[in-house]
Amino acid sequence: MKKRIIITGGNGQDGIILSKLLLKKKYLIYSFVKKKNFIKIPGVKYLYDNLSNYYLIDKIIKEIKPFAIVHLAAKNISTVNIKTMKRNFFYKKNLLITKNLINSIIKNNKKIKFIFAGSSLMFEKTKGVANESSRFKANCYYSKYKIDAYNYIEKMKKKFKLFATTIILFNHDSKYRNSKFLFPRLVKYLKSNKLNHVKKIYSQNIFGDFSHAEDICNGIFLLIKSNKNPNKIIFSSNNLLRLNNLIDYGLVKLKIKKNITTKTHKKTIKLIGNNNLAKKLLKWFPKKNSLLAFKEILKN
Repeated sequence: MKKRIIITGGNGQDGIILSKLLLKKKYLIYSFVKKKNFIKIPGVKYLYDNLSNYYLIDKIIKEIKPFAIVHLAAKNISTVNIKTMKRNFFYKKNLLITKNLINSIIKNNKKIKFIFAGSSLMFEKTKGVANESSRFKANCYYSKYKIDAYNYIEKMKKKFKLFATTIILFNHDSKYRNSKFLFPRLVKYLKSNKLNHVKKIYSQNIFGDFSHAEDICNGIFLLIKSNKNPNKIIFSSNNLLRLNNLIDYGLVKLKIKKNITTKTHKKTIKLIGNNNLAKKLLKWFPKKNSLLAFKEILKN
């Protein structure tokens, strides 16, 4: 009998890539999505129910009897205007959804694997190198949600002996990346000849930890099929990429001859994720890179 996997946030970048990967590995995929108008993956069973409704979620989990739940869905409240007071609303809603899923697992089957998508924004430090022992500190409602959800998961894991892991994800991109994120925005500026926007990004001289999303999703797959049960695990490139190198590549590839040379600031160095635990526990090794992801977005 095929193992069943529930994915929340199924029409996001990671949900799409992970669904395709798991289908190839002969899993049955049930994908929670927010809207009905998107490109559907043949073979995936889509669910449009309200994750905020515990009784509805509990009923679905009881019926599906999943082997694992991968919780990717979250409203990125860091982008919500604080004047609308919606940031606190979405924080509470995100946390409620996570608690609903955990509480239903406790009620129905404590052996269900639960994988929660954390974020590098959870870490206290903003530069240097972070590993699984590095301290957390909330600097926005989004990171507060991720940290509070992690703490709740750990509390329930210890109390009920659950199989639950928080995957701490650093920047990762692909052709499926939402247009609001940096790589797609940069490509959009290049293609639409909005070079003043490109110059602003170029001047920041950003160095960050960027990966290809397919590598990250492969790590999630390895965790699903593994018998390992770490509290948290980092998926990252463990390297610094100079974003301006991608901009230079894009200018050449698109044959943009206008000079965007501008005074650059001192290096803006972002946090690097130490991925040694993922390599050791899961034998996970990245096979692609952010340049390939950037090329894919350029082709779209």
